[in-house]
Amino acid sequence: MGITGKLSAQLQADIKNGLTTLDDQTLELKKEIAGGGEISLLTAADNRIDGLCTFDKNSLQTGRAFIFDNISLGYATDAASGKVTQLSYNTAAPKELQNATFIMTQNGREVFRAPVRDICNIETGNNISDEYRQLKSLRYLVDDQTIEIKLKFPDNVTLDAAAKHYVYLRLNGLQTTKKAA
Repeated sequence: MGITGKLSAQLQADIKNGLTTLDDQTLELKKEIAGGGEISLLTAADNRIDGLCTFDKNSLQTGRAFIFDNISLGYATDAASGKVTQLSYNTAAPKELQNATFIMTQNGREVFRAPVRDICNIETGNNISDEYRQLKSLRYLVDDQTIEIKLKFPDNVTLDAAAKHYVYLRLNGLQTTKKAA
């Protein structure tokens, strides 16, 4: 895929010296959302917290490159705000969200773009693998570079303000990691 030159100098050296391997990994991000227009799902304020976010703010720290070919966007709703880690995310997304576009970029390079409906399958799945959309090609995120993840709604389309809306993004693939000593 020719990504080696895009990795941090440290990760390139670790790969060259045989200090790095690939491990199964799922990157995840849970977020409460509202409104319409363009909603940023990943920001510089998002800390790496187990069960909530596995990104390092809006990037992957040095040594963490990620290759994926499965993506899922779950949805939940509740009357209360602040329940991001307390919901099942197994509800069909409302039509307004289904008609939005999911966009992931890194340093101006479009990593993935698709209608939300194409990646929001959790309510129709019988098992975990059904919840993901299997991509036709590998996608990658390199270390130490800003990642943007957004939902872009059509003009004049907004989520119902009477309810609280939550999304749960999962990327399933392989992540670089230091070999055990």
